[in-house]
Amino acid sequence: MKRREFLLGSLASVVYVACGSDETPLGSDPASPDAPGIKEPGAPTVDAARLLTPTSAPEASDAFFPQGLASGDPRPDRVLLWTRIDPKGADKASTDSIDVGFVIAEDEALTQIIGQGTLQAKADDDHTVRVVPTGLKAGRFYYYRFESGGTTTRVARTKTAPDATADARIKFAFCSCQDYVGRYWHSWKALLDEKADLDFVLWLGDYIYESVNDPRFQSSTPDRTIEIPDGMDTSPAQDGTRMAAATLEDYRALYKAYRSEPLLREVHRLYPFILTWDDHEFADDCWQDHSTSFNELDPFTKGFTDEKNTPRRQAANRAFFEYQPADITYEEKSFPNDITIYRKLGYGKNVDIFMTDQRLYRANHLIPEGPVDLAVGKPSKNSSIGSRYFVRKSVFDPREAKAKPTLLGAPQKAWFLDAVKKSSATWKVWGNEVQMWQMALRLSDLPSVPPLFSYTAYVNCDQWDGYRSERAEILDTLAKAGVENLVVCTGDIHAFFASELHVDFDNPNPRPVGVEFVTAGISSASLPALVDKQVPSGSALRFIADYFIAGADAALGASNPHLRYADTDAYGFALVDVDASRVEVTFVKLGDPREKTSAGVVSRKKLVTKRGKNTIEAG
Repeated sequence: MKRREFLLGSLASVVYVACGSDETPLGSDPASPDAPGIKEPGAPTVDAARLLTPTSAPEASDAFFPQGLASGDPRPDRVLLWTRIDPKGADKASTDSIDVGFVIAEDEALTQIIGQGTLQAKADDDHTVRVVPTGLKAGRFYYYRFESGGTTTRVARTKTAPDATADARIKFAFCSCQDYVGRYWHSWKALLDEKADLDFVLWLGDYIYESVNDPRFQSSTPDRTIEIPDGMDTSPAQDGTRMAAATLEDYRALYKAYRSEPLLREVHRLYPFILTWDDHEFADDCWQDHSTSFNELDPFTKGFTDEKNTPRRQAANRAFFEYQPADITYEEKSFPNDITIYRKLGYGKNVDIFMTDQRLYRANHLIPEGPVDLAVGKPSKNSSIGSRYFVRKSVFDPREAKAKPTLLGAPQKAWFLDAVKKSSATWKVWGNEVQMWQMALRLSDLPSVPPLFSYTAYVNCDQWDGYRSERAEILDTLAKAGVENLVVCTGDIHAFFASELHVDFDNPNPRPVGVEFVTAGISSASLPALVDKQVPSGSALRFIADYFIAGADAALGASNPHLRYADTDAYGFALVDVDASRVEVTFVKLGDPREKTSAGVVSRKKLVTKRGKNTIEAG
């Protein structure tokens, strides 16, 4: 068995270990998003027969490895394994490199070892390590752990993807939005209690929140707070009431805090993750290297600001790469070429998964936050209301059609369309961060609505409604190419939805192009709670917020005939069961995450899409 090693730029090393053979499979084209990088030969041989250290007690393990261990991006022949060692817990200096051993076996007792070796956890990588065992068998469980200085992690479990020809039944959970501050992760406890036979967890963004005390959606309890070493004040008054991550050490501190939480640590120990990011891994409603915290009003000069902050964006990118078990590329290059996270993964003959990046390449929101624009329903300066939220549809649509802003960027869009069209899998599953179905609200249905506001509004133009021309282009291209069985899995909006998808939602064809299932957040404030805090009490549009909060499900159903299910005041996750004939999705709803004690599962809603139908039925 030979070990092969390469560097991603000047940063975190990824070690490839060939298990049970003398050669490391080269895999696919290293220039493709499907491949993690170039495998370089020549690394030293490792001794597969090395005597193992006994597995340590949990307390000792947690001191050395406080973020536990994780796996991700399973392929039929390989999977990425991750851990981080705390130099303080290991009685080392923060600048030291630390040797970390690893072992992977076919049994939980680690008696049937197929690969092992030693890595270096370097200070420059915040002492995180990644190893990719290759030459594994398809569609089976493997067990692994890490060790340093006689102390080990717990033994973890992972699972490879089935072979491309396997008629496999695939089960997974999809989840998003796990705010930690002032909130408890009852959803993760419920998922663990399911003891579900999952192939993987599909994570759709907002793994961390860059803010640590934002009163618009975060509360505070003594045991659910996070301190960041540097931080930036994103409050308009610069009074410290909205502190957020600004530096690499800040983003690292957030990941360390989130990943130390016992429930999340256990989910990672048991299941491989396939994940992408959304906005909060950098900044709320971000685009490229721009945040939107100040709505174009510089808090110091009181003049215009576009909030461009490339070093902050690059810090967020680097921390994401260091702390997530994702087989992606990172290089110390100029933005945005430092990281690429869009990629495809195959799961047998029935499922191909397409993970996209909807933040790094997107155009700015079409309607500026700065000036008043009554035509689109924007009555106030320097506000997201009327710019990103509750935007007048009849005025926005022609402006958007003329500008044609992009959400994916041309290279990623071309890759995505080509990959989906070439897929021979029964089901094409899109790991999609922001909601795709048209989410309009007919304000004229509101009681006693002022004539000025008797129009239809988009609830949220930070999602695909703000980039509707590109949405139509993508869906139209796939429809004309004869792509069948498109299933879009989405997070971001903190609600459960199920909708059928159309090229033109205003003039839909009888047969939808695909379906979309949207999961509620693990713990982040529900959609009505967000609307309540986002629209100030003195706003001219406050009556819309009050109406929406009182009856969002019914209001959205009346305004959107393509919507098949809505539960907006929700927390939880979705379970998916896929075979050659159908996709079955179960929304698992939990109670208020601000309560320290969980009341358990509140409800379940099962929905089904049958092969060749592109429709949603009750399960």
